[in-house]
Amino acid sequence: MAKIKPTGMSQRDLHGFLQEAKDYVGYRSRVRNGVIRGGHLMGVGATTGVLMTNACRYNIDGVEYVAPSQETTLQTGEITTAKFGAWRFMLGKTGVLTNQRATANGTSGTMAYDSAEEAMLSLGQIARTADTVEVGYLVIEATGLGFTPGTDHPETSDALVTAATYYNVNVPYGDNGLTAVPSVGLSEGTTPEEYAFGTINARTNGLTVAEISADTTIAFAEADVITTSGNYGGHLFVTTLAGTGVISLAATGIAGSAQTVDYASAALAITDLDAVELALPNVFTVIGRLVIETTKSSFTFKTDDVGGIDGIAVWTDTEVPASTVGLDL
Repeated sequence: MAKIKPTGMSQRDLHGFLQEAKDYVGYRSRVRNGVIRGGHLMGVGATTGVLMTNACRYNIDGVEYVAPSQETTLQTGEITTAKFGAWRFMLGKTGVLTNQRATANGTSGTMAYDSAEEAMLSLGQIARTADTVEVGYLVIEATGLGFTPGTDHPETSDALVTAATYYNVNVPYGDNGLTAVPSVGLSEGTTPEEYAFGTINARTNGLTVAEISADTTIAFAEADVITTSGNYGGHLFVTTLAGTGVISLAATGIAGSAQTVDYASAALAITDLDAVELALPNVFTVIGRLVIETTKSSFTFKTDDVGGIDGIAVWTDTEVPASTVGLDL
């Protein structure tokens, strides 16, 4: 049988072409979803919307997109008197800028968070729109008269806004994380109602934050409740918005109020913790989590023992990746 001889391409060239194709497929499988390179800026629009200035390059499922500068109208939902609210901004495959707000219960309700941190954390309750990446956030503190999206201007100079703070996402998903193993892992605190952690070195939204000192006397943020003996509850532990400490967040993804975290199995608690971790804004870095099985008829965080008398705790620390350097794409 005669040998097949390629025309117009040598065997060496063919081999090189096939290797490049293989490398490209591998490259696409390694590229992380999210902003590829920062440069866009979130800020107030010409009217009552939010403007993304400059183009934004981002990746979704191995495909690179570029979205031009554009404005979006804030999702409706008031911020009540002198409280805080938050929005996340997203780009999808069509290049259109959209947004979601930190609702009271994941679906509806006015925003009435007591701090910017609580409002931002509570974006963790809402799954990001499919096939989109986050490009920024906005936190507004309303005046005593409240804030109405689409009517009031999202800027500090507006009469109904005490403060408006914009954040830009500068890195792809997966860039956040620990840059060194903590000196001590998560555990119960000096008193068994509290929790403890070692020194924390983390990378958040493209920046290495200052080392967070170890602490053994940290109270849970809220008096969350497991209502049934033998059931499970769960919390994430994340760096604070200022990046100077650690705060707990219930598996519901809602901050600022006591939550019922009552799961029939550890697997169900872990499912919700995974969803919240995925939806958390990029300005927080997860350092670990807790899943606890209560041995009481009703278990209340902040007052009951997480050390084994009132519940059986499983603490999990976030792993430090083999390489903590983000891909430079």
